Amino acid sequence: MPISYYLLLPVLGLASWMDWKERRIPNSVLFPSLILAFLVNLIILGPSGLLHSLSGTVVGFFLLIIPYLLRGMGAGDVKLLMVIGSFGGPYFVLYSFLAGAIIGGIIVLIIYIFNKRKQKEITSFPYGIPLSLGALVSLLLEYWRL
Repeated sequence: MPISYYLLLPVLGLASWMDWKERRIPNSVLFPSLILAFLVNLIILGPSGLLHSLSGTVVGFFLLIIPYLLRGMGAGDVKLLMVIGSFGGPYFVLYSFLAGAIIGGIIVLIIYIFNKRKQKEITSFPYGIPLSLGALVSLLLEYWRL
């Protein structure tokens, strides 16, 4: 597995923890991670590695920009998916997004059922957690494929 995947793991953990605790993922976590991904992929794979990172970042942006503009999620979630793309590239971020959407849907369904019993509404949900879990699933699938 590429070293960039190992470097992504602590970013996912920190982003999930911050999103759970504060309901936001700060730029102080995301932007250094983005730069680190660009540098690592450039150093290891050369210019094609940088292009791989940039294309993953762009795909991550376009996957969540419409839900963000519709106020369905926060800017930190968009930037987290961009960081995931910067580490793993366009296909990795697409698989991470799809896995995260499935995981997020299951979590929201469980919360909905639990809150329905208590007569409560869902007010917000830290979507950085399912995005991180989706990336973790993609990492595990990539590991087992190799």
